[in-house]
Amino acid sequence: MGIGFSFFKAPRHRVYNYQPLYYDDKKEAMQERFDKLHEDEKGKDREYKPGKAIRGKLKKAVYESRRQPGSPLLTRFIVLLSLLGLIVVLYYVAKSMGYFFV
Repeated sequence: MGIGFSFFKAPRHRVYNYQPLYYDDKKEAMQERFDKLHEDEKGKDREYKPGKAIRGKLKKAVYESRRQPGSPLLTRFIVLLSLLGLIVVLYYVAKSMGYFFV
């Protein structure tokens, strides 16, 4: 319905023209032959299973979390010992400043 007259030109359509910098025909042909030879082996491993990657990552995370060095009991003991030491240091610092009248 337009007249076809405009003060502004519409931008031209941009085309993506990718040309690889390094391309080896021999290597590409060799890779295709290799893929044809090992097609049956890849078909078994590459079969799509929904959620397979997520389940694998979750299993790995659980396994890694259980493999942490040291026991939780030892970690608790160290934390409690360091807190006790901090309390003792704060007591002596406060006593030297005259906050306690004992």
